Amino acid sequence: MVKKETLYIVALITFGVGFLCGVIFSAIKSAPMDDGHNHPPQQAVVQPQQQDTGEAIRVLEQVVAKEPQNYEAWVRLGNNYYDTDQSEKAIIAYDKALAIHNGSADVWTDLGIMYRRTGQFDKAIESFNEGAKRQPGHIQSRFNKGIVLLADFNDPAGAIAAWEEVLKLDPTATAQNGKKLSDWVAELKAGK
Repeated sequence: MVKKETLYIVALITFGVGFLCGVIFSAIKSAPMDDGHNHPPQQAVVQPQQQDTGEAIRVLEQVVAKEPQNYEAWVRLGNNYYDTDQSEKAIIAYDKALAIHNGSADVWTDLGIMYRRTGQFDKAIESFNEGAKRQPGHIQSRFNKGIVLLADFNDPAGAIAAWEEVLKLDPTATAQNGKKLSDWVAELKAGK
């Protein structure tokens, strides 16, 4: 027969482990896996509850330390770094995720945006190209490529070509400010 004290200790340990697992699971599930990250290229994203994001980062850092092959945890960690404007750390996290599974156009695009934020424009273009290659219908990778070509390389012709690919996929595409992409392309072609 089991002693009453042993039963209480086992119950307490089980409760503690269950609680800890619940906290970790909740942090992982509450971290956005894929919010599209359609943020304007140079706009910093402010989290309304910075403390929650900081806690999610802390938990995810613990998860990837214990489970270095956890693709979803690396992506979520990268997304949290992205959202808190920690570009260098986001690059590392996205690189780790892509080393595990490199087929996500969204992760390639987010990586490209982080490269742009750190002034690594060639790597940004490479990442956007890889995202478009991985998912031929991926609009955001092509749109962001056009942004970098126009704003960072002063290459309107390259930007027009990238955005014309977007318009083939979605003729009604708009920029973040609501302006039709087709109007923007027409203005660039007219030299405005």
